[in-house]
Amino acid sequence: MFYPNYSSGRAISHICLSLCEAMRGEGMDVDVTMPASDAAGRREFTRDAVPSWIKRLVYRLDRSERRVRDFAARRYLAGLERGDVAYVWPGAPLWVYEEIKRRGQVLVMERINTHQATAKRILDAEFRRLGMPSTHGITDEAVELERRALALADLVFSPSPLVEESLVEHGVARDRVIASSYGWDPSRIDAHARASLRPIDGLTVVFAGRVCVRKGPHLLLEAWAASGVKGRVVFAGKVDQDVAERNAAFLARADVTCLSYVSDIGGVYRSADVFAFPTLEEGSPLVTYEAMACGLPVVVSPMGAGGVAREGKDGLIIDGHEREAWAGALRRLAADAELRRGMGESARIRAQGFTWSEVGARRRRALLEALARLAAPHAGSNGAAPLGGGDGQRVAGLV
Repeated sequence: MFYPNYSSGRAISHICLSLCEAMRGEGMDVDVTMPASDAAGRREFTRDAVPSWIKRLVYRLDRSERRVRDFAARRYLAGLERGDVAYVWPGAPLWVYEEIKRRGQVLVMERINTHQATAKRILDAEFRRLGMPSTHGITDEAVELERRALALADLVFSPSPLVEESLVEHGVARDRVIASSYGWDPSRIDAHARASLRPIDGLTVVFAGRVCVRKGPHLLLEAWAASGVKGRVVFAGKVDQDVAERNAAFLARADVTCLSYVSDIGGVYRSADVFAFPTLEEGSPLVTYEAMACGLPVVVSPMGAGGVAREGKDGLIIDGHEREAWAGALRRLAADAELRRGMGESARIRAQGFTWSEVGARRRRALLEALARLAAPHAGSNGAAPLGGGDGQRVAGLV
C-alpha cells in the first residue's frame, strides 16, 4: 500500500486487518506480510518484515520507504507456497505482480478507491473548476503502473459499484471483478456513547474525514450557506491548507465548527442530526457506514453512498455539484424530524449487515466461488499452480 506501508491499525491498515481477520476460517486461511507495524497494527496472522526493535532506525535511514517496501515484498514472495493465492493490496511495486504471475500463481488484487485514471480525471476537473493548482498527486506514471498491475490480476476486489464501473471502464473484464463492500467495527462506535458536542437550537450536520478538495467540503459549505438552515455544520477531520485558504470566509462563520482529527467519532455522530458527505472520489467510505450505524440519515454524493446508503430510504443521494438540490435536502431534513428519525432508523438497520464479520464472511464465500470458477474450465491449462492443496485455501496478503 502507498499508505500505509506501515501498519498502524488505523485508516487503510484497519480495513485490511479487519477484512483478513473476518475472512479466515471455513476453508480459508489468511496470513499477512507487512513491512512493520505498531502494536495496534498486528494480529496473530500478521508478520512484520522489519522487527520492532530496529524499525525506527530502518525508517529513519529509508525516508522514501522504497527499500523497506522492497525488502518486505521479498520476504512475502519467499513465503509463498505452491497452491497459495496471492492477495496483493495497492502500493506494491510492479515487479511483485510480475513475479507472482511468472510463478504461475493466482493473483487477487484489492482496489480501495476508483481506478486512478478515473480519480485523476475527476480531481483534475475539480481543481480546474476551482482555479486551484492540483494537489492530488496522481501522475500519468502512477496510472500506467496501475493499468499494468491490473492487467496481471486474475481477480480484483471492488468495494463499491462505482469502483467496479471505473475498473471496467479502464480495461478490467467484469467477470474478473468480485463485487464487495467495506464495513464498520461496533467496538469503535459505542452504542451507548454520549454526545460529545453541546446541544444547540437547530440542526447539527456532521462531515467526517479529511477536509480536502477530494471529499467536497467546499461543496457542503456552499450548500449550507445557500440553505439558510438554522444550526451548525461540524467538520471532524484535519483541514487541508488549500481548503482553509480558499474557504476562509465560510469556515469563519459562527455556524461552522472545525474539530480537526477526532478519536471519539461515535460521540460526534451522536451529537448530530444528519451526516453530510459530498465527496467527489471514493471507494466505499467507512464514515458513511459508521454514521448510518449511529442512526443518522445521510445526505451524500453517489461516491459517498459507497454502495451502502440507499436513496430515499437511508437518506438522500445527490451529486455534490448540485448546490440547490443539496440546500433543499438540508432544508427538508431540518423541517421534518419524523423524516430524519425514519431515515436514521432505516440507516441503522441497514448498517447491521455491514459489520466486518458480515462483510468478511461474504468476501470469503465470494472469493472461494470465484476461485472455483477460475479453476473449473481451465484446470491446469493456464500455468497456474493448483488451487487448494490442503485442508483449506491459504491466502497470503501483502499490505
